[in-house]
Amino acid sequence: MEYNQEAGPTKYLVGTEQGIVLAINLRNRKSNNGITVYDSGPGKHHGPIYSIQRNPTHNKFFMTVGDWTARIWVEDLKTPIMTTKYHSSYLTSGCWSPTRAGVFYVTRMDGVVDIWDYFYRQNEVAYSHKVGEDALSTISVQGNMQSGGRLVAVGDVNGTVSLLEVCDSLASQQPNEKMAINGMFERETKQEKNLELRERDLKRQRAADEEASKKEAAEKKDGKDEKMEELLRKVDADFLAMIKEAEDDESKASEGADLGGDDK
Repeated sequence: MEYNQEAGPTKYLVGTEQGIVLAINLRNRKSNNGITVYDSGPGKHHGPIYSIQRNPTHNKFFMTVGDWTARIWVEDLKTPIMTTKYHSSYLTSGCWSPTRAGVFYVTRMDGVVDIWDYFYRQNEVAYSHKVGEDALSTISVQGNMQSGGRLVAVGDVNGTVSLLEVCDSLASQQPNEKMAINGMFERETKQEKNLELRERDLKRQRAADEEASKKEAAEKKDGKDEKMEELLRKVDADFLAMIKEAEDDESKASEGADLGGDDK
């Protein structure tokens, strides 16, 4: 669970064992009891969410860690805006750097800490460090937005805590980093919203096409029924005409026979 008073004193973020993110706003209980359920489809994690934390610089963006990926979300979208590549080992926890807006840490089941620096690149890990042979279970970085960010405490499943120190480039804020990271997140948010809007339009178009197809099929069926009725009417008319013609022929034959008898 994540609670950050700067994001709102009544707001909570919860990661579930099913890999789904819940946002809870105690002030807005009238709408679904204040609970917003994020993507429960392709965007959700494939296993439990072990860590969830807001970005310390841009509070409306938050990160979740679960399965083999870390995912970045924004409050007003129900799908993740960014997802790391799949790691080679299961992820067990993660956290943001308190001093750099674009840096976050994830721990792995194989005892490795991966450091991502989105200000530097988004497709590859910036640095990996093997802490030990045991699976890591938790991580925390010392400091706040004004200072710190160099000391990293990592715990494993056996209760051992390792204290690491990262280099200055991973701890000190880079020039224009806040603005660049915010611009990146906003750009990805806009792109995701456009994709969501396009998907909604495509669904609406598919529904309209299906309705038109059903209507066309019904009209064709009605047309076939009318043609069949017309054919049956024609057959009936021909049959009645044949019967009448046969009756007329029979009547003429009878009249001819009667006339022949009178002549005799």
